[in-house]
Amino acid sequence: MDFALTDEQEMLRETARQFVADVCPAERAKEWDEHSTVPPELFEGMAELGWFALPFREDEGGDGGGPVELIVIAEELGRASFDIAMCYIGVLIPGLTVFRWGNETQRAFIRERVMTGRHRLAVGLSEPDSGSDAAALRTQADDQGGHFLVNGQKAWCTGAGLPDTTIATYVRTGPREPKHGGISLLLIDPSTEGVEVRRTPTLARHILGTNEVFLNDVVVPKENLVGPQDEGWKVMLSNIELEKVIITGGYLGAAQATLDEMLAFARDRHAFGRPIGNFQSLAHAMADLQTEIDSARLLAYRAAWLLAQGKPCTREGSMAKLKGSETYVAAARLGMQVCAGHGFSTESVMSFRYRESIVATISGGTSQIQRNGIARSMGLRSY
Repeated sequence: MDFALTDEQEMLRETARQFVADVCPAERAKEWDEHSTVPPELFEGMAELGWFALPFREDEGGDGGGPVELIVIAEELGRASFDIAMCYIGVLIPGLTVFRWGNETQRAFIRERVMTGRHRLAVGLSEPDSGSDAAALRTQADDQGGHFLVNGQKAWCTGAGLPDTTIATYVRTGPREPKHGGISLLLIDPSTEGVEVRRTPTLARHILGTNEVFLNDVVVPKENLVGPQDEGWKVMLSNIELEKVIITGGYLGAAQATLDEMLAFARDRHAFGRPIGNFQSLAHAMADLQTEIDSARLLAYRAAWLLAQGKPCTREGSMAKLKGSETYVAAARLGMQVCAGHGFSTESVMSFRYRESIVATISGGTSQIQRNGIARSMGLRSY
């Protein structure tokens, strides 16, 4: 088996690493997070490098990149912070979904606005009473002939409050039974009358921001329907494997950077006449953590390789997401222990890692949901 990246992929990695060093090092990402800053240079820089167009075919206006290229970028961006990685991933996944299922006008919008970084997409899926059970969504879109009339509420919408953003919103257009039917995807402009976007206070992820979206008699034109009406469930699932893989890349970068930061501290901080990293209790814990990070990386790149070969990776993607997210949480927890009082200070990057890591095992599919999927692939039914 060949685990090596191609020369082009290695060049992409170096470009992404330099981008992080120049534009969004961890200290700057922490500052952006603390001030809830939306840095235009971040999105502009990604667009100038062609990253938003990377996964689209060349005849579609893209660069023909695949899952491995995307996970390489995500991992390097994750070294700054996972939220930085999501500034890329959160636009890319709905962009690919809309382009795959959309009409010609919608595809042109993706080519001209989203691929160029001039516009962003956010996803409205979760609701106050439906998160992991996504098919239980209640937001209703009534067919009025020439338009839909939408009423409901969305929760945990990442980036929905940023300027120049359209919300790709999953709604119910048909019967609730079976619950996976009757779902459709609509593109909703947050400036439309009847739409209210309200920021949700959170521990971290303040760059993109997390939002509630309230929809009260919102008129959405029929041409904003993406894919077949009432068949939105398959639209929703069409990029879920890729999403898990790329998100895991962000976790990997964040976990590795967290370990690198605690290693630097452990070499410099002395106690009892020697660097604290030379004490076996810490050295072994950090050695174990590096092993866990490398294990997660192998799982993630295996899933990316399978996708690149056109092979299904539902089980492998869930394993990667499970391992990657839990490893980031473990890394941040150990980093706080190694850095001790320094880590507890909110001036430290480690405190930022700790805050940010907590949601990793929740967002993008909880650890429990990933385990359910893996169990089903083993012929078990987990409730």
